[in-house]
Amino acid sequence: MPLKQTAQTEVHTKVLPIAEVLRGYDAVAALYPYIPPLSHWRAWEYAAYQHHKIDGRILDIGCGDGRYFQLIWPKAKNVTGVDMDPETAERGRQSGVYRSVHTTLAHQIPEPDSSFDHAFANCSLEHMDNLDGVLAEIARCLKPAGTLSCSVVTNRFVEWSLLPAMVSEAGFDQVAATLQAKFMEYHHLANPLEVEKWIDAFNRAGLVVESHIPILPRYSGSLWALMDSLWHLARKSGGEFGDIVHPMLASNPKFPSAFRKIMDGLLEMEQDWHDCTGAVFSVRKIKP
Repeated sequence: MPLKQTAQTEVHTKVLPIAEVLRGYDAVAALYPYIPPLSHWRAWEYAAYQHHKIDGRILDIGCGDGRYFQLIWPKAKNVTGVDMDPETAERGRQSGVYRSVHTTLAHQIPEPDSSFDHAFANCSLEHMDNLDGVLAEIARCLKPAGTLSCSVVTNRFVEWSLLPAMVSEAGFDQVAATLQAKFMEYHHLANPLEVEKWIDAFNRAGLVVESHIPILPRYSGSLWALMDSLWHLARKSGGEFGDIVHPMLASNPKFPSAFRKIMDGLLEMEQDWHDCTGAVFSVRKIKP
């Protein structure tokens, strides 16, 4: 059934072919060859963004160090970044990807009205405590009919979290609850929304969803959640479990190609490509 929105238009949903997801992994593995939770998730986003187009003056919300932006949009030159963390914003400035980077909250962007052709928000909106304010600010900054390309997590991000479920089944309910709380805290998941609720949130800001690409269905999403939970599991000696795993994986040059085969196998197992852990949206500002 097509997704509906309050603007009385249907949302076009596109399912990614397996070959496109694997090509996404091939591209992303150059950035994160030995961090499987990142290469796995980013591969899907990369594949989805190949169906989008952004040019002109671009606003990157939650810009980070700019490396992933540059990988996806290598021809984009007129880009302004926004990040609330001073150290991260400084890395963005030093990257050469952005003409400027604002260190600010995403609902307080110091830019004029209608000054950007496109906006980009990769896996940042789900972390925003003031989601309606952030989306309204994006809409304010966009020119009429300007677009937002973004990836978000859905409610399945939490519901398919395997590590707490496994620990609970083993009879350690309190430990499971603590693991789930730490998982949420680490990712600062303020908005793990159902797809329809994401669409409603865009609509409230005067934005219309044109397309929706589901990413990481059940098997891929569940394995990702398990990997991510284990990677960021706090060690009693300090740091996280990934600090131990990363050097081990990095010592084996065959790991990136071997992990690609695991992804391929998971993709062959998928049965429902619409019910997913995340989503990539193309959203347009409604003309006045």
